[in-house]
Amino acid sequence: MNNTLAKTLSCLFHPLIMPLLGVFFIFYSGSYISYLPSDVKRIILLVIGANTLGLPLLMMPLFFQFGVIKSLQMETNKERILPLAFTLIPYVLSVYFLIKLPIPSVIVAFMLGASLAVASCLIISYWWKISIHLVGIGGMIGFLIAFSIRLYTDVLPFLLFFIFIAGLLSSARLYSKAHKPLQVYSGFILGFMIMLVVVLAF
Repeated sequence: MNNTLAKTLSCLFHPLIMPLLGVFFIFYSGSYISYLPSDVKRIILLVIGANTLGLPLLMMPLFFQFGVIKSLQMETNKERILPLAFTLIPYVLSVYFLIKLPIPSVIVAFMLGASLAVASCLIISYWWKISIHLVGIGGMIGFLIAFSIRLYTDVLPFLLFFIFIAGLLSSARLYSKAHKPLQVYSGFILGFMIMLVVVLAF
């Protein structure tokens, strides 16, 4: 692996993209949710896209302007605290909006799990630099397994794909020296367990 590939993987599978990837999977999973009306799907995508990707990205220039972060990599755990706190707010708002909609509860559970993962990263970042990338991809894998159990849906192709990506992403984070092995493994386990438990229990 080289630096270009490591950076490309880190960008393509950035944690902020995971909620949208998860929703796209839900819509094309072949489960009964795939047959939701197009208008409902657009509303869900708008709510999740705006709150989990749009608003957090819009805040990044402000963090640079005020010196909260020195780079998008946020190399120290202390740099992550304020961005994570501001990211958590629209995540929680998305859960609130989705609860108000007459949609399958598994979608709400997915976003609740994602919000709890962000909150966990925020708390941990006060003391330690856990891999948020691996929290994201671990959460996706945990969600796929929980989704399969809840809706009796075959997710094997998606599961194998994301396991493969998780391996590549782990290598990329270690190769770029963004994290130590324990930070990578802990991130994966944290994301996996939060999403698995929340989606199965909700």
